[in-house]
Amino acid sequence: MTNFVDERVLQARRKIGSETMQLMYYFIVIAFCVKALAFDMALEDCITEFILMIAVPVYQNIRARQMKVVLTTFNRKATKTSTLSGILVAVAVMAFFMWRKEGRVDPEEIISYAVSFSAMFLLVRYGFTYLEKRRAKKLEDEYEDD
Repeated sequence: MTNFVDERVLQARRKIGSETMQLMYYFIVIAFCVKALAFDMALEDCITEFILMIAVPVYQNIRARQMKVVLTTFNRKATKTSTLSGILVAVAVMAFFMWRKEGRVDPEEIISYAVSFSAMFLLVRYGFTYLEKRRAKKLEDEYEDD
C-alpha cells in the first residue's frame, strides 16, 4: 500500500517549518544583539550566533540559485518603508545602548554611525535587489524559451 500525502497538508507543513525557521533566526539575531550590546560580550562569546546569522542567508541564497527560483518580491513601496524603518531602528538602538553604556549620547558619534550604517545598508539592500531583479528576468526568459 502506498502512502499518499495530501498536497495541502504538505504545503502547510512546509509553511509552518519555514515560519519556525524564520522565528528561530530572529531569536538568534536578538540574542546576539543583547549579548553584544547589553552585556558587552566579545565576539568570541557570541560566535555561534554570529556564524548562524551569516550562514543562514548565505545558505538560502545558494539553495535559491540551485533551485532556480527568486525568493524576493520587488514591491517598491514596501522596500522604501522597510529600508527607512530598518535604518531608523538601527540608529535608535545604537543611541540607546550608547546612552546606557556611557550615560550620554554624543551627537557626532551618532551622526557618524548613522551615515556609515545608512550608506552600507542602502548599498547592500539596493545592490542585492538589482542583482535579484536581473536574475529573475534571466530565469523568466529561460522559462519562456522552454
